[in-house]
Amino acid sequence: MTSELVKWRDALIAAIEERQIQPVFQPVWTIDGTLMGFEALTRFPNGSPPDRVWALAEDQGLVEQLDAVALTAAVQDAQTLPGKLFLNIGALYLAWIMQWEHGTDPARIIWEVTETDPLTPDGAATVGRLKNRGYAFALDDAGTGYATPHQLYALQPQVVKLSLNMVHQWHRGHVQPLQLWIRAAHAMGATVVAEGMEDRAWLSTLAAEGVDAIQGYAMGKPQPAASWQDASRMFKK
Repeated sequence: MTSELVKWRDALIAAIEERQIQPVFQPVWTIDGTLMGFEALTRFPNGSPPDRVWALAEDQGLVEQLDAVALTAAVQDAQTLPGKLFLNIGALYLAWIMQWEHGTDPARIIWEVTETDPLTPDGAATVGRLKNRGYAFALDDAGTGYATPHQLYALQPQVVKLSLNMVHQWHRGHVQPLQLWIRAAHAMGATVVAEGMEDRAWLSTLAAEGVDAIQGYAMGKPQPAASWQDASRMFKK
């Protein structure tokens, strides 16, 4: 076993058994500068990359346990934050949400269904039941992995998040994929969020394309909840 794998395994065990996990939050802004909410992300005390730890959890059959720790910690830390709370979930684990006790109004939560797995017919049925409970959904990283037009129509999300790669390709002049996704999302009444915002100079041109909201390092890096107590002023800095 390599030293990196040992590190990732230690992070996984410490998270599940000892709740050693650090939620951080990145703001999502409407294109005109109104705070829409925050996406919750996970950091591990030993510095392990989150994607590697979740991949290891997948291999070990521990995704639901890791999700439970990470999402519960995120909800607890986000209690003082304004706006919606975006939480990531794989399409294969949607049924788990039905039993999750979190003490938060479902109307505050937007589930970002990640690009890692296809949405099965059973998963689509679960999405319908969760929507009836008041939850909203986002298609995460549109245009990558399983976040395809087929997944878009199966999920019928309230939010579509355009992937960082798509936004960066648009900036380099490859505009058609972004424009096609915006049209498809708006046709079903979804809000379009452009991820990967690295330059505020893109704001006006993205607005002209029809993007409704933005997220990225230029608009705020992921930070602990305490760093965002005055988030409403951050957009103007």
